[in-house]
Amino acid sequence: MGEEVRWRQRFQNYQKALGQLVSALSQYDEHAESLIKEGILQRFEFTHELAWKVLKDYLEYEGHQGITGSRSASRLAFSLGLVSDGQVWMDMIESRNRTVHTYDERVLEQEFAKVQQAYAPALSELAIRMLPLL
Repeated sequence: MGEEVRWRQRFQNYQKALGQLVSALSQYDEHAESLIKEGILQRFEFTHELAWKVLKDYLEYEGHQGITGSRSASRLAFSLGLVSDGQVWMDMIESRNRTVHTYDERVLEQEFAKVQQAYAPALSELAIRMLPLL
């Protein structure tokens, strides 16, 4: 019973974080300062962290074992059809690791573009697929 509650609670937190990420992206102006981009990247990092933990909790609730981190959770979620593009989810992990540990403006610009073009849509798709499972 506790596992069921945990994944549902974490999913609610994930939905809030995703909403903030999508809202920030929709309000983004290309003339905005780098501070806004950095804030959006931080929201991506937070949202991605919650996303893979939602997947882990849900998959464990469903009886899957041996999920050790974001990579194994993402792979299993892809194999079960919870996410449609496994490569995007693997790329998200790499991007999250890069954005957390780099201050190179060029790298941050590249990662920001990925958040806009691929990651936010993939994270939104996960929310849509998980909602009926609540």
